[in-house]
Amino acid sequence: MNSLRRLHVAAIFVSFFQALRSFLIPLLVSLFIGGSQSSGGFFRMEYIWIAIIVLSFIAGIVHWIFFRYRFEDGELYIQKGMFVRKKRYIQQQRVQSIDITAGLLQRIFGLVKLKIETAGGGLEPEIQLIAISREEAEEIRSKLLNKVSTAEPESSEQEAKPDVTWKLKPNRLVIAALTSSGIGLTLSAVIALFSQVEQFIPDAYYQQLMGLVSRTQLSAFAAWIVIILLLSWLLSFLGTVLKYGHFTIETYENEIVISRGLLEKRQLTIHPDRVTAVRIVRNIFRQPFGFASVYVESAGGGTKDEQLSTVLIPLAANKEIEALLGDVLPRYARSVEIKGAPRRAILRFCFPLVVIPLLIALGIGYFWSPYGYYGLLVVLFGIGLGCLQYKDAGAGVDGEFVAVRYRQLSQVQVISFKPKIQAAETRVSPFQRRKQLRSFRFSVLSSVVGKSFTVSHLDEQHAERLLQWFSVEQRA
Repeated sequence: MNSLRRLHVAAIFVSFFQALRSFLIPLLVSLFIGGSQSSGGFFRMEYIWIAIIVLSFIAGIVHWIFFRYRFEDGELYIQKGMFVRKKRYIQQQRVQSIDITAGLLQRIFGLVKLKIETAGGGLEPEIQLIAISREEAEEIRSKLLNKVSTAEPESSEQEAKPDVTWKLKPNRLVIAALTSSGIGLTLSAVIALFSQVEQFIPDAYYQQLMGLVSRTQLSAFAAWIVIILLLSWLLSFLGTVLKYGHFTIETYENEIVISRGLLEKRQLTIHPDRVTAVRIVRNIFRQPFGFASVYVESAGGGTKDEQLSTVLIPLAANKEIEALLGDVLPRYARSVEIKGAPRRAILRFCFPLVVIPLLIALGIGYFWSPYGYYGLLVVLFGIGLGCLQYKDAGAGVDGEFVAVRYRQLSQVQVISFKPKIQAAETRVSPFQRRKQLRSFRFSVLSSVVGKSFTVSHLDEQHAERLLQWFSVEQRA
C-alpha cells in the first residue's frame, strides 16, 4: 500500500448524503416556519435547497478527487484539499482507537467507513476513510493497532480466535429497548413534530378535529398525551434494537473488539490499557428490575450519542457485572467498598431540589389558586429524589482503585485506576463548611478530552483521605 490511493467512487455519494444530513434540521425548520404560503421570487426556499443539494454533490466529487492516502513505514499518510493542500501522517503510537462502520449506503456497495482517533485529535475523529473495502480496512486496522510490520506476512485478525466472546441475548436486547432512557430525547422530538401537525392535515379534517377537542377537552388532551408517549416509546424501542442488535464483544491479547448494529454495522477496537474508567449506570427504569448498563471511558473510541463514552455491556443483571468484567476487562472486575454520605448531609441533597419548585408553586397558587398548588407534587418529587441522591452518594478506595457513586436521575457508579486519573480535588461551599461536608471530584481522559466525576456532600475527613490517596506523596 505504498502508492497513493483514492477512496472508492461511492465516497462521492457518501459525502453527499452526509452533507444533506447536516442540513436536515434547518430543512425541517424551514418547512415548519416557512410553510406553503411563502411569497414567490428568486429566493424562494425550494430554490435555495436545490442550490444546497447541487453544491453538496459537487463538494462530494471534489473531496473524492483530491483525497489520497497510503500506508508506508508504519505510518498512514493522508493528503486532501483542492485550494489548500493538507498533508498528515498518522503514526502507530498515536492511534487510540479504530472504528469500522458499515452504514446503509456503504453496505449497498460492499464497503465500510474507517475512523481513526489519535492522541490530541479533539472531539472529531482524526481521519475518516469513508468508502473502502472491508479487507483494506482490516489491513490498516491490523497494522496500526497490532503493530504488524509491513515486511511481515499479512495476518488478518479474523483468522485468530478470540480469547472471550460475549453476545447480548435477544431477550436482553428487548429488555434494554423497553427500559431505555432515550425515550426523553425521542419524546421531545415527537412533541416538536406534533406541534406542527396542522401543516400536514387538510383544513376540513383539522377543523373537525379541533371541534372534537373543544367538546371533550380533558379526554382529548389525555388521549394526545397517551399517543405521544406511546409513539415516543415505540421510536425509542426501535432505535435501541437497531443500535445494539447483534451486539458482540471479542477479546484478544491486547484489544477489545465491539461489534453491533442492524442497519449500521459498527466495529470498534480499543486497547484495555487505554481504558481509564468503568461507569455502571442504573437508570430509573432498569434499577427496580436489577439491571444496569456498563460504559468504559477510554483515550479514544467514544461517541457523541453516548456522552463520549463507549457502551461495553448494553444490559446485564447486577449480579453478572463483576463476572463479565472479569472476562472482558479483568483489571476493573473488583468490588470497592463505598462509604456513604453522613446523615447530616441529607438536607443538602434535598434543599436545591425543593426550594425553587416550592417558591414557584406558592407564587402560582397565590395568584391562580388553587391550580398552582398542584406544583406541590413537584416538591414531593424533589424530596424523594433528594433522599435517593443522599442514599446513593459515596466513595471509597481499594489499593490502586477508587470508586464513587452518585445519582442525578440515574444511579452512576464509577471505578478508576489511580495511574489513569488526571486530577483529583475537593470542593467546599460555605453551606457545606457549616456541616463539615465536602465534595470529591476526579478527572480521567475520555475520548481524547477530559471527563470528571463528582460525589457531593461527603464527610470532610473522608473527602480529605480520598484526596491524600491521590496525592504525590501517596503515589511515591
